[in-house]
Amino acid sequence: MNPPGRFELTRVPGVGPDTSILGELAGSVVVEIGCGSGHNIAHLVAHHDAVGIGIDHDPAKIHRARTFYGHIPGLQFMHDDAEQNLCRLAPGSVDVIVSIFGALSFTDDLRSLLRACSRALAPHGRLLVTLRADDDHDQVTLLRHR
Repeated sequence: MNPPGRFELTRVPGVGPDTSILGELAGSVVVEIGCGSGHNIAHLVAHHDAVGIGIDHDPAKIHRARTFYGHIPGLQFMHDDAEQNLCRLAPGSVDVIVSIFGALSFTDDLRSLLRACSRALAPHGRLLVTLRADDDHDQVTLLRHR
């Protein structure tokens, strides 16, 4: 399967910011926590020359992501806990972390997961989070690491 032509940040395709919100991605290490079927991380790797890691706790979603996009060079999918995986990465080794209705939406320990994100992010790295605000709106937030 070819990666999607657009990065989707909301539940409505074509609505919301595009990848320019993340800055230059060529050569960047991007991690998507709660990647689901891998559509967004596949887009970032294939269309923006990033290196990508998609992490999801659901083995069926990781299987689907690998089936769809496992052939894309520079992209790997991991069936893992987001926090534990981020803690195993070298500190400061990730340029961008995204959670689009992903791990940051479902964690029981938000502080601990945010600490793991902070540890993994490089100086001036970016954390992009989309949360469901209500039935009609989504909240997109971009944070820059110190």
